[in-house]
Amino acid sequence: MEPEEAVRQLEYAIDASLDETGQRAAAGYRPTFERVAERADGSAVYALACDLADEVVGGDCPSPAEANATAERVLDDWAYTDGGA
Repeated sequence: MEPEEAVRQLEYAIDASLDETGQRAAAGYRPTFERVAERADGSAVYALACDLADEVVGGDCPSPAEANATAERVLDDWAYTDGGA
């Protein structure tokens, strides 16, 4: 998954689940998705998007700092399970 697609998916999840505008809220995650894409691959971006979408569906809108912390966990998992660098 490309970072732009991940942001768009979060926009939809936020619009459907929270009383916020998804486009505005999800834009803050773009740098995080781009960093994950640079350090890993599309599957790591997808895993991050799924984790963040799960939080949104649960009623929370993670801050960019929380999204960064989730990204670090995803990257750590990716490095151990997929042989990432």
